[in-house]
Amino acid sequence: MASQRIYLVIGPNGQRLVKATVASQAVSHVAKEEFTVKVASQDELVNALSNGIKVESTKAEETIF
Repeated sequence: MASQRIYLVIGPNGQRLVKATVASQAVSHVAKEEFTVKVASQDELVNALSNGIKVESTKAEETIF
């Protein structure tokens, strides 16, 4: 089993201490409580684009394995 560390995750709602194997795991743990993610419907896409929200792309170097 990989060793765990305690990470300080800082976000808009303050600071949290999370025990995890890697930093991305700690961020993911906090994000699950802060955000909701789903595939956008056709209507949601149209409304968001009409309101000036741009489609963002992730970059390969942002992915941590």
